[in-house]
Amino acid sequence: MQINIGDKVRFLNDIGGGTVTKIIDANTVMVLNDEDDFEIPSMKKNLVVVEAAGGEQANQQQTTHITTESSTFKPSAQNLFVEKEEVYVAFAPREGYTPTESPLELYLINDTNHILLYGFYDKKGNKMEGQTAGNLDPKSKILLNEYDLKELNELSNCFFQILFYKPGESDIKKPLERNIKIQPVKFYKSNSYKDTPYFQQNVILHKLTGEELEHKLEELSQKELKKVIREKESANKSPKQQINVKGKDDIIEVDLHINSLIDSVTGLSNADILEFQLNKFHEIMRQYQNSKGKRIVFIHGIGNGTLKKKVHDELRRKYKKHYQQDASFKEYGWGATMVTIR
Repeated sequence: MQINIGDKVRFLNDIGGGTVTKIIDANTVMVLNDEDDFEIPSMKKNLVVVEAAGGEQANQQQTTHITTESSTFKPSAQNLFVEKEEVYVAFAPREGYTPTESPLELYLINDTNHILLYGFYDKKGNKMEGQTAGNLDPKSKILLNEYDLKELNELSNCFFQILFYKPGESDIKKPLERNIKIQPVKFYKSNSYKDTPYFQQNVILHKLTGEELEHKLEELSQKELKKVIREKESANKSPKQQINVKGKDDIIEVDLHINSLIDSVTGLSNADILEFQLNKFHEIMRQYQNSKGKRIVFIHGIGNGTLKKKVHDELRRKYKKHYQQDASFKEYGWGATMVTIR
């Protein structure tokens, strides 16, 4: 769409419009909002020209695009965190869409007192492609790109180069170079989208400022994180710490509470924790499957009953030849199951 400085435009599928005051790049212009006199960076495809700069009425052709929210922060004590001086990017679903089914809009958020000079690149496979560059005023955000779900599946990384500038006397901030590893599966999980001060809807937020180590940890996939924790558990815990042999009765006692199996559950979902506990259960059953007469007490606790039910289901499904019963109520209450190997 051809849009020029001075054109009067309106926002598609949203109330209001304004006048184009600046051409930012091939895809983006600055619009002076008629309602509140705020300048708003807007994608051209989210606008329709209602009156050309010379006063001529434009053909108001409708499109199927849905507009984004205003890209400039309005001063508010609730959404300014100047003392933190942070820069973020966010993947935001379009308003009115289910997050896990929506095209996503990528925003750069400048929650600092500096002007940002930025360059943004996409990486698909081994190919890095420059997408856009420009400057972003303090306390504002800008729409960088839009992706449909197919494009997100092909995207492997987003790369940012950022310089900080502040007129007058100022401390010099180090430039930023940040690479965000894209994990497409996160876009299909509703719990990936969180509430933030910067949007009315939940988004996936990434912080660009911060220490390099912090960002490297964020780049670990769930699979990699689980592998690291399991390797740590294997290296730091001996079998005697995992299994208790109780004196004369020769009972093997196995505590399936997750904090007895690993040191930290950081990064693990409830499903990951349950999988880890069941893997330990199967490991013990395989270890003693030929030890006839051996009694094993699995301490699963009461909780919401999920782990207990899963243990009982697995005993009926894979180990039905062995005898199972509730363990001693005096010692374990309702929180343990005893298996006798046959």
